[in-house]
Amino acid sequence: MRAKVRVVKIVEIPLNKFIGVEKVILLRKAIMQIQSLFKQMTLVALALFFAISCSRSTPNVNSSPEASTSSSFRVAMVTIGPKDNHSWAQSCFEGLNLIKDKFNAEVDFTDKIDGEHSEAAIRKYAQSGYDLVIAASGAYAKAAEKVAKEFPRTKFALITTHPGNNRNLGAVAFRSGEVGYLTGALAAMKTKSHKVGYIVGAPYPVYKEEEALFRRGVKATNPSVQASTAFLNTWSDTDKATKVATDMVASGVDVLAFNADEAGLAALKAVTQKPGVFVIGWGKDQYKLAPGKVLTSVLEDIPNLVLNAAVLTQQGRWEGKLYKFGLKEKIYDFAPFRGTLTSQEEDTFKTIREAVTTGKIDVSP
Repeated sequence: MRAKVRVVKIVEIPLNKFIGVEKVILLRKAIMQIQSLFKQMTLVALALFFAISCSRSTPNVNSSPEASTSSSFRVAMVTIGPKDNHSWAQSCFEGLNLIKDKFNAEVDFTDKIDGEHSEAAIRKYAQSGYDLVIAASGAYAKAAEKVAKEFPRTKFALITTHPGNNRNLGAVAFRSGEVGYLTGALAAMKTKSHKVGYIVGAPYPVYKEEEALFRRGVKATNPSVQASTAFLNTWSDTDKATKVATDMVASGVDVLAFNADEAGLAALKAVTQKPGVFVIGWGKDQYKLAPGKVLTSVLEDIPNLVLNAAVLTQQGRWEGKLYKFGLKEKIYDFAPFRGTLTSQEEDTFKTIREAVTTGKIDVSP
């Protein structure tokens, strides 16, 4: 006896049999809108990711974490000069104090360490478990590179132009070409002898860039002006700096820019005793050192430059790269002219400065 097989026919019933044609159309439109919205959200997320990835050289550090009640963030600094030298080292130390105040950080400081002995000082802090070790000199680059390889979990920051290692060693630096160009332009505007000079402490990359742009600013402003420049290879030898400066003045230079810390301050005081010689200071407003003879001073906000390294670290954005800051971020500025320029010269300088800040004048190395 054969078994009876029952065949069941499956029939597809259109959705509109239950909810109507109009509702089906509305439902399909809603589904399409949801799909479109999802695609837009994906594109926005991708755009945000690429925007963050491509903004490494000058990061936005305005919105940063505030101080916590604990002091789990430990930061140490090493400098060549003493912390009370009224120059680079003191300004870096002030930056360390900003980090302490902003993040309630535990900080430590070692000064008067030359490049030869810097490796031991930097390693000591890494071994002690500091989160961020700031090597505040271009003379520390090789030592920082070596120690950074040994301690991959520690962040290291150089305060100079350095490419970093794309991991844990990076740098914060000035866009030094901006003020190099502008001081060269100013010197060319004010010279009567058609000879100007620039003196800097050491031939680090940041200062080589500055020196090259000083020359470019001179020639762009007045091609007939001759620019003399000198790298002292010292920041503290006042006798050497004074001799170099007075020799330049003896050769006819009547406007000199000094970026040489203690050595530069001594030389500035010496040459401004001579009639008809004017100077441009550096770091802080140096007008009181020679009233009426200091045209202006390049104001470097070194404390906030240093702070930016800690902000990037706390934001999780320290990636072992070079981060540059300048006029646009107000890390650079110029002291008041106090009558040393005519109104026309001030207007000309203001125009050149605006062009440099906005990129209309190329100040790349």
